[in-house]
This record gives sequence, structure tokens and C-alpha cells, in this order.
Amino acid sequence: MKPTIAALLCLTTLAPLPVVAQTSHPVSKVVKTVQKHPTATGVAAGIATHAALKRSAAAKKKQRQKLTWAERHPTLTGIAAGAATRLAIKKSTAPHK
Repeated sequence: MKPTIAALLCLTTLAPLPVVAQTSHPVSKVVKTVQKHPTATGVAAGIATHAALKRSAAAKKKQRQKLTWAERHPTLTGIAAGAATRLAIKKSTAPHK
């Protein structure tokens, strides 16, 4: 016997809801690896940006296309991307007063 949508809705609305016990302690948030290690994440973002720009520049050079500023300076762009990533993580995970 296949349950119908009405039967499923009826069962879900009539089912007793679990009681949530209140505690005096605030619920702690799960801290992700990115939040635990913002510097390592920034370094990884910088390295990935640098590598992607090097590949893009090589492909454009092969086709004799003009390179963008970021493609001409992948190291500076990678450092900036890593620093911006670290700053964004630190700002978003800073404790609020």
C-alpha cells in the first residue's frame, strides 16, 4: 500500500515533537578548518591564484593575446589575494562585542 501525500502530511503534523532541553550555556558554534587557520587558508588562496594566473598568461602568450595586469604580475596578485582572503576570514570570525 503506497502512502499518499495527505497521509504523510497527517503523520508528520500529528507526530509528537521532540522536546528541546534549555541549558544556561550558549550553544557553541562548530568552527571550521578555514576559521581555525586563516593564515594557512590565505597562503593557499594566494598560491592557487598565482598558479591560475601563470597558466592563463601562458595560454594567452601562446595565442599572442595581450596580458592583463594580474597576468603580468602573478606574484603580487597572489600575495594580495592571500592577504584579502585572510582579512576576510579574520573579520567574519572575530568575536562580536
